[in-house]
Amino acid sequence: MKKYILSAVVSLALGTAIVHAEEAKTAPAAGVSPVKIEMRLLNDAFKNLIDSLILNTPETIEEPFHEIHKAKANTEAALEKGEIKLPKNGDKMKQFIELDEQFHKKLEILIEASRKKDMKTVQETTHKLLNGCVQCHSKFRN
Repeated sequence: MKKYILSAVVSLALGTAIVHAEEAKTAPAAGVSPVKIEMRLLNDAFKNLIDSLILNTPETIEEPFHEIHKAKANTEAALEKGEIKLPKNGDKMKQFIELDEQFHKKLEILIEASRKKDMKTVQETTHKLLNGCVQCHSKFRN
């Protein structure tokens, strides 16, 4: 009986730790911009995307992008509060938001193509997304 209770307590503790770790990936950290959190998640998702393209495993593409969707909500909230400051062209926030919306629409196309195992569309959309990264960073970051 003691082993059963101990096992249940350990399972509960581990489960709680995992949930908190998952929430921490997208939760705004003190002093860290929600945009930076979203960019780090995008970096991880794109590494996975490239691997999936090379290995022809479209079924592995979608999952990392769910974290980005969650993080986007924090970015949007910070934008609404005026907490986001762009490193360059800060007076063009409206254009930044429009580019971000276009980017996320392309992410939806990517996910749908991966679900259909349409690797041609996945490749084309990946190219468009990466061009969007370069365009946005050129205008607002570098």
